[in-house]
Amino acid sequence: MIKNLFLKYPKNNLFLLALSGGIDSIVLLFQMLKWKKKHKKIKVRAIHINHHLNKNSERAQEYCFWICKKYKVPLIITDIPKQIKYIHGIEQDTRNKRYQIFKKFLLKNEVLLTAHHLNDQCENIFLAFKRKRGISSLAGIKYSNKINGIHIIRPLLNYDKKKITHWAKKKNLKWIEDKSNLNIKYDRNFIRHLILPKIYKRWPYFLKNCVNSIDILSEEREVLNIFLKKKLSKNIFIDGRLSLLNFKNMLKSLKFLILKLWIFNQSKIFPNANLLNRINNELIKFKNKKIKKIIFHEYEFYEYNLSLYCVLSSKKIKKNIFIWKNIFFPIKLPNNLGFLIGVKDKNFGMKIPKPKNKEIVTIQFQVTENIESNNKKNKKKIKNMWQKNKIPPWYRNKIPLIFYNHHLICALGVFNFTKKKEKTKKNIRILWFEPL
Repeated sequence: MIKNLFLKYPKNNLFLLALSGGIDSIVLLFQMLKWKKKHKKIKVRAIHINHHLNKNSERAQEYCFWICKKYKVPLIITDIPKQIKYIHGIEQDTRNKRYQIFKKFLLKNEVLLTAHHLNDQCENIFLAFKRKRGISSLAGIKYSNKINGIHIIRPLLNYDKKKITHWAKKKNLKWIEDKSNLNIKYDRNFIRHLILPKIYKRWPYFLKNCVNSIDILSEEREVLNIFLKKKLSKNIFIDGRLSLLNFKNMLKSLKFLILKLWIFNQSKIFPNANLLNRINNELIKFKNKKIKKIIFHEYEFYEYNLSLYCVLSSKKIKKNIFIWKNIFFPIKLPNNLGFLIGVKDKNFGMKIPKPKNKEIVTIQFQVTENIESNNKKNKKKIKNMWQKNKIPPWYRNKIPLIFYNHHLICALGVFNFTKKKEKTKKNIRILWFEPL
């Protein structure tokens, strides 16, 4: 069953297997153990995530522990807490949480194995229609791909449930039935238990034809992606923002495909039709002096100077003041913005005057009007300086402002606010390091 795994990826020897305790993952585990006997270089670990969805969850955890101990497979056991709040629905949120957990435990060069099979492919097509998805979703699950930097391979993807069940029974394998898989309140289970059995009965060849359609769609998706990547590369800046200069006379369908690819590249989340329509109507077409944002998951979208921005949401730190006791000792910035340190080397960093002995050095963010300054004109200039340097309003909260006492000295990496008369020969340089 899993021969293709080692034919396609002969150099991969480290695997982390997602083990639920159900029939599919148990079959995959024994297939890997069988192959491991022939090839000693292969190393397999397993990870079990307890979702606490029903009474059988504890049984499944105990069984995974027992089976891995028996066959000497290193096992990681973790869980998704019961009190977790499901914002986007239980299926989507638990899936996202699982990938976060997988990423946490994966070792370097280790590949994640999941037990998706042919019937899952068919179910996904129906779910894609229900969710108003396009060709990317209709083309189905890939045998191998990367999600959030995780390399995932699905060795059982070309086998249907009947073959997997037949092999399990032939080998006298045992597994734990997840009762939540029978609950038709979940969309996938509704399709699996009420819709597809009737279709398979009426058209026995449906699954085979479904696979053929997926193959055709996959080929067409690859060709389309090549075209879209070329289009996107011509309309994207080095910092990731999307230029809207060419969008005015572009076909709506092409515009949406480019948007979809850009959003996925920026957030690793597939956008839905509602988001694409909102961005088109509220950001691209709608012109208003006031900056408008659209929130999607953990991301915010803005239009500014004929460019579209995708920004990861962060906590507001506008009113916070951070005291920097020793400017030659690194200070950690909030919101994972990195570190600052003062140096005497003339070749690096931004040049600013060295603080006097009694001056208190502080760091603030996006301070505009309420600044105590001896020069009243400087109060009005701050906003103009942001605009002059083409810094979008939502990025201003990420740029450290350095103060000596209550006087603004600089916006790091953007502009120096020191008056010419105040400039001295005693200068230092400030380095801004990326987060560790």
